[in-house]
Amino acid sequence: MLDILRRQAGRFQCDCQLEMVAHHDDQSLVKVTCVHCQDVRVIAVAIATEAETAPVIDDVRDQPVDELGTPITTDDVLDARLALARFEGDFASLLR
Repeated sequence: MLDILRRQAGRFQCDCQLEMVAHHDDQSLVKVTCVHCQDVRVIAVAIATEAETAPVIDDVRDQPVDELGTPITTDDVLDARLALARFEGDFASLLR
C-alpha cells in the first residue's frame, strides 16, 4: 500500500514521508508528512478490489417519443423561472 502511494506522490514531485496508521481489509489510514514544511496530513485510502459495473440502461422513457408532446423551449424555462421567483408559499403548495 505504501509503495503505491509513494509512486503516486513521486508523480507530483512530492518529497514526503508515509506512515501506515491503521489498516483493515482494503481500507487504510496513512499519515503523510512533507519533508520540506513538516505539514502533516492523515488520508483515508480504500483500494477497490473489483470494479462494479452498473447495468446499461438503453431507454428510460415511459412513453414513446411521439407521445411526449412538444419540446421545452427557452421561453418555457424563463416563464417557469419568473413564476417561481414570484411564488410565495411552501414547497407542498407549489406542487398542488
